[in-house]
Amino acid sequence: MTRLAGAVCWAAAVLALAAARADAEAARPAPKQPWNATWTDKLKRDLLRNYDKFARPAAHNTTTTVSLRITFRHIEMDELKSIMTVHGWVKMGWTDEKLKWNESEYGGLSMLHIADHEIWQPDIVLYNSAMGSTVDHYGNTHCIAYSSGSVLWVPPAQFLVFCDLNLRLWPFDTQACYLRLGSWTYDGNAIDLQIDDLGSEIELMEENSEWELVDVEESVNLKMYDCCTEPYPDIIYNVTLRRRSPSYNALIITPASVIVLMTLANFWLPPQAGEKILLGGCTAIIICIFLLYFSQKLPAMASHTPLVVLFYSSSLYLVCLSLVVSVVVINLSRSRHAAPLPWVVKNVLTGWLGRALGLGHIIAQVHHVMMSGHAEEMREPQPAGFEEHGDDRQMIPREKAGCQHDWVLLAAAVDRLAFLVYCLVFVVLAIVYAV
Repeated sequence: MTRLAGAVCWAAAVLALAAARADAEAARPAPKQPWNATWTDKLKRDLLRNYDKFARPAAHNTTTTVSLRITFRHIEMDELKSIMTVHGWVKMGWTDEKLKWNESEYGGLSMLHIADHEIWQPDIVLYNSAMGSTVDHYGNTHCIAYSSGSVLWVPPAQFLVFCDLNLRLWPFDTQACYLRLGSWTYDGNAIDLQIDDLGSEIELMEENSEWELVDVEESVNLKMYDCCTEPYPDIIYNVTLRRRSPSYNALIITPASVIVLMTLANFWLPPQAGEKILLGGCTAIIICIFLLYFSQKLPAMASHTPLVVLFYSSSLYLVCLSLVVSVVVINLSRSRHAAPLPWVVKNVLTGWLGRALGLGHIIAQVHHVMMSGHAEEMREPQPAGFEEHGDDRQMIPREKAGCQHDWVLLAAAVDRLAFLVYCLVFVVLAIVYAV
């Protein structure tokens, strides 16, 4: 009886404890749904409850097809660093098997906005990026998921790519650069890339003050690496840019024409004029200033040296040679020469060559001095012991009277011949360095 009474008491205690727990559970308030809960909240909780954003949302033996298209908004070019900067929108779409739902179970909801960091995204990066280890090209914008499992993501993007610039025709050059995008970790069996056919690359292009977007060509390529047997697809955008050069006509081409005219005008100054040195020196300084401007504006390239730079450097050589010619001409025209000009040279300069060079006024002066000297000699009495040698008696005083003018005639002839040579050289340079 004692054992039976103990068992009954233990059972009564257990029942009392269970009843107390039941009363406590009943007294606890039931959890309430948020007052602003919507079908979107419920759908998002159901979809992302056990979602792993680091796992590709497909079976390992299936391929996720990613469609991609870049809409170019603005393009910049940095010649000194050989870098092209592209601002645009990247449209990417793929199918996520984990983001499918029945619209009828969620109030007919067919579309859901999800933050980009909440779901899986293809790791499409720019292979030829100029940003080093920074591969986050895209802005933080939401994705749009549809009930069929398709996902659309259109983030703004900024791409910096290395570009092999050919500045030989600068500032009338056309540059060709490319963007190469592909998956960084997945091969072609996991992620396949294709070009989205909807939309245009340049429909929203903003005008650039210096560069004009001429053409964009896109293509899908399969790359096979030596290390792996799987193909790696990528999309290449070939971008062609043309520099807008009207402002460079006033900044570079017009001064080049003025430099040519100043160099040629140096040969038309009088042979005795010391301003020839001043004009040549000013021209050389102007060219040096432009060469310094080019060194700041353009990169130091081992090849593809701009033709305009070659033209200015060649002009500097020519100006320096013109200064040497000017020194020679001034020395010939100003120095007092004891010896007369050789008669062979004088006959040529006073003949058809001198008139062809436009030296008629100097030739007339030479003849006038010669005739004046001859008349004065005829009026003077002949010294005792003077031997007459026919024309020699008349030529000696004639050479003494016109000696200095003969050398001035030679100096002017050197100027005119240099002018013709320089005209020919500048024409050749214009043809060789023509853009």
